[in-house]
Amino acid sequence: MSAKVESAPPPAVPSQPPRPARGSGRSKAIAAAMVVAMAGGGAYFVYSGKAPKELVERVSKLWESATHHEEPAAAPPRPKRDPGAPWDGLVGLDDDQIKAIGVKVMPVRAQTEPIKLELTGRTAYNENSLTKIRPRFDTLVEGVLAEKGRLVKKGDPLVELYSTELAKAKNSFQINYVQWQHDKRFLSVREKLVKTGAISEQAYVDTINDESKSRLDYLTALENLRVLGVPDSEINPLTANLDDNTSNDILNIADKAKMTLRSPVDGIVIQRDVVPGNIYDNDDVLLIIAPLDQLWVWANVFERDQAKVKLGQRMTIQFPFLERTISGTVEYVASEVSKDSRAIQLRASIPNQDGQLKADMLVRAVLDVPAVEGQTVIPRISMVMLHGEPFVFVRNPAAEGGRQTKLFERRHIVPAQEGSDVVIVHDGLKAGDQVVSSGSLILSQLYEDMQIVATGIPPE
Repeated sequence: MSAKVESAPPPAVPSQPPRPARGSGRSKAIAAAMVVAMAGGGAYFVYSGKAPKELVERVSKLWESATHHEEPAAAPPRPKRDPGAPWDGLVGLDDDQIKAIGVKVMPVRAQTEPIKLELTGRTAYNENSLTKIRPRFDTLVEGVLAEKGRLVKKGDPLVELYSTELAKAKNSFQINYVQWQHDKRFLSVREKLVKTGAISEQAYVDTINDESKSRLDYLTALENLRVLGVPDSEINPLTANLDDNTSNDILNIADKAKMTLRSPVDGIVIQRDVVPGNIYDNDDVLLIIAPLDQLWVWANVFERDQAKVKLGQRMTIQFPFLERTISGTVEYVASEVSKDSRAIQLRASIPNQDGQLKADMLVRAVLDVPAVEGQTVIPRISMVMLHGEPFVFVRNPAAEGGRQTKLFERRHIVPAQEGSDVVIVHDGLKAGDQVVSSGSLILSQLYEDMQIVATGIPPE
């Protein structure tokens, strides 16, 4: 009779193993499953009486290590709330929690200083003061005396012209002048004759009429020369020697066909579209002269800031490479958005008496936007971005009801401008509100945690 061998009882397997702590890794779950499988295989040997004592002890230890969990470390204190009451959207903190988190509050200030709107731009010539040099008749250009980029003074010669149309106009002026002089002398003679009765009154009246007509023709020819751009300094010599019948100047058509265009202003030649030997008419611009004593500044304002810009606002123009700052005033705001920059352009004028500034220089402009009633100022760190929207946390003393717990509400704001230190708030706050200036990010996380607990839905 074989001896009866008493097998050791298998390790006690709990009917419902404790749930793994929140945050257990996937690797720990896999390890637990492997231990259970090994324990099951070991149990087979144990119940069959074939398991050595060492195997029984090892299976027991494996099971204990797989099912034993350490208690998680104590979490930071959480805001207390009555679990039976619906959440009112407020985050409550006692003094200890406020100290531990580092929450600080400060009163919201009303905006009193103007907004400094920083813009980029460039300089340009004043288009209202550009002088375009062009002929006022069909002409041949014999010579060009000014190059692009040359500084010119008023009266400097620019272009030499030769035109038969000009010669005809000068001849017509001389003919009308001679006729007027004849009629004027004839009138003087007949005035004496009519007094003695040598001629009739009708003949005298006809003589007066002829003198008036010839004088009008002369003045018309004179104005025609001025319209053609002939200066008085070239008109006066045309009548100097007309009484001398022996002078050859009357028949010198070549000289009458010549004229020199001179600069009417001081400035710089910024464009030249004329070549000697070509024929031009009054539609052709030969040269463009820009004055240097004043420049324009064009600045770019993006669409989101267009409502802040008004005519007459003060603007400070900075030249970063010259270390120079000039003040200006907004004179013009474009009525359309630039297709290239997608910005609205505004313009200011600046003086340039020393000529140091050039066109197309890059500038930085700072536009002073006056303070708006109702807008407030908060520290930059008070604002938190949650899901793309700006929020702040504001203490709500009215909801505290004298309790020790401080209550904070999350409030959506509409910024007017965001700076590196402060934020100008257009809507959402009023002066005197107690806004959280430190600890906003932690309050934001607490708010979302309480929202999840209350609704069961994570914020989008």
